[in-house]
Amino acid sequence: MINVEDLVDVEAANINEDDWKLYKVFKPMKIFGKQLESLFDIGIHKIWKLEDIINNLKDHISILSDSREQLKTAYGDFMFIDVDDNWYDNLEIYKILIKINEDGSIDSKVDCGDDENIFSVYFKNNDIIDIMESRIR
Repeated sequence: MINVEDLVDVEAANINEDDWKLYKVFKPMKIFGKQLESLFDIGIHKIWKLEDIINNLKDHISILSDSREQLKTAYGDFMFIDVDDNWYDNLEIYKILIKINEDGSIDSKVDCGDDENIFSVYFKNNDIIDIMESRIR
């Protein structure tokens, strides 16, 4: 699981807003059932200290670690395609962005793909709120 010392501050990050601090994680973490490394960007609003939000961040990453049923249902709802466990097990994960907002809510986006589509899964706190197919394949 992630700890404060696993978050590496990216001082020279190109961030358009001065209200955010960007961190990278270079530790293997599980997302959608897959052990991944160095695909994580975490933006934290400057109002927060890492120590204050680390438990919420851990909880959120735990939700992302295995969202099998939630993702299968949401994918079917948003993309109008029924999928099975094989689909979930064969997903490729490309990038993860997690943001801790000023109000303490957590937004995250997981860019991933299956055999036919590249898409982004959007979470608000611990719920999938949207899945959008990418125009690029």
